[in-house]
Parts: sequence; C-alpha cells; structure tokens
Amino acid sequence: MLTLTINKNSLVTLPANPKRSKFYIVFTPSSIAAGNTGKIFVGRGFTPVATVGDPNQGDVLNAGSEILETAQYSGDPNITTTGITIVSDTDGQQITIDDQAFP
Repeated sequence: MLTLTINKNSLVTLPANPKRSKFYIVFTPSSIAAGNTGKIFVGRGFTPVATVGDPNQGDVLNAGSEILETAQYSGDPNITTTGITIVSDTDGQQITIDDQAFP
C-alpha cells in the first residue's frame, strides 16, 4: 500500500491497467491524520471537480471512507481499468491506495 498527500491540484493516482484485479482507496480517518477535514473526489477515467453537486464530481469520500473494487476473474467488466484521478477541496489530505493486477 502507498500513502499519498492529495491537494487541490488533481493527481493521477493509478494509471490505466487492463489487467487490474483490485484497487483500494482509503481516506485516512481524522483520528489518525488530524488534518483530514476536507473531501476527496475520485474520477474513474476522468478528472473530477472538487465541488459537491457538480456533475463531474466523481465519487466523494470523507475522512475514514473507502472505495474497494475486486475483479472476480481476469477481464471482469465490473472493475475499473481506466486511470483513477483524485483531487481534494482542501490541501494536505492523506490517502492510502493499493492496486493489484492479474499476471
């Protein structure tokens, strides 16, 4: 797993991977990282906008929330294989990510 700091500038955290078997994003709880008081926005295949309610906001995470996708088999269409981009509405937000792929 990799720990990253997310700011108001978008960051491609996971590149596209057609063999992706699992990805996991955890927005570190504020009890562990006291500065995690904002929101992060996760775009799957696009760059999200850091505004709640915007049609391009993507998935919104608060401190302590997570996204987990796991493929059941190689080529499973239910897992995101595009690049994953994250942006925050507040600088200095800590996340942990993990990305795994089929051989």
